[in-house]
Amino acid sequence: MSPASGGGGGPQRAGRIVLVGLMGSGKSTIGRRLARRLGWPMRDSDDQLRSLTGLTARAYGQAHGTPALHQAEAEALLAALAEPGPLVIGAAASVIENSAARAALRGPGVAVVWLRGSPAVLAARFGGGAHRPIYGPDPLAVAREQAQVREPLFASVDPITIDVDRHRPARIEEAALDGLRERLPELRLGSET
Repeated sequence: MSPASGGGGGPQRAGRIVLVGLMGSGKSTIGRRLARRLGWPMRDSDDQLRSLTGLTARAYGQAHGTPALHQAEAEALLAALAEPGPLVIGAAASVIENSAARAALRGPGVAVVWLRGSPAVLAARFGGGAHRPIYGPDPLAVAREQAQVREPLFASVDPITIDVDRHRPARIEEAALDGLRERLPELRLGSET
C-alpha cells in the first residue's frame, strides 16, 4: 500500500512542485531527491532565507521575532514561485498560515506535496539543526499545537499527501513521484527527457 494519497484535483500542468509540511517532515531531503530525479532546480526555504538575509531561520527569528520570520518565509516562497522555469521548492512550515502563500499554492502550474507526519515523530526531529528555531523544553507540545493549526490548512491546498512516519526517504520519493505522475501526466524524469 502506498503512503501517498492524492487530492481531489485532476491532471494539471505544473512548473512548480512545492513540498509542504511541519518542521522535521523531510521537505529539504525529499525536495533535493525530487529535483535530482527530475533534473529541475531546487529552492529550499532555509537556504533562501539565509541568502536573502544572511541569517538562519533561528537567528532571524531571534533578531526580529517570530511574526517577522514567518513573513520572510512567505516572501521567500512567493519569490521562488515567481521564478521562471520548472522548480522544486521546499517551503517553510509557517507559509501555510499566510493567506497569500496559500492562494499561490492553489494557483495554476503548482503541484503541492504534503509530507505529513505525526507530532511525536516530528518533534523528535526538531533538534536536528542549528538553523531551526528553538522550541523550548516541550517540542512535542509545540508540534501538536502546530499540527492542530496547520494540518487543516495544508489539506486546503489540495495536496498530494504522503505519510512519512515509517518510511525511508527513497520510499517517500517514489510515493511523491507516483502522485505527481497522476497529477502531471507530462512529467518526465531527468533520464526520460
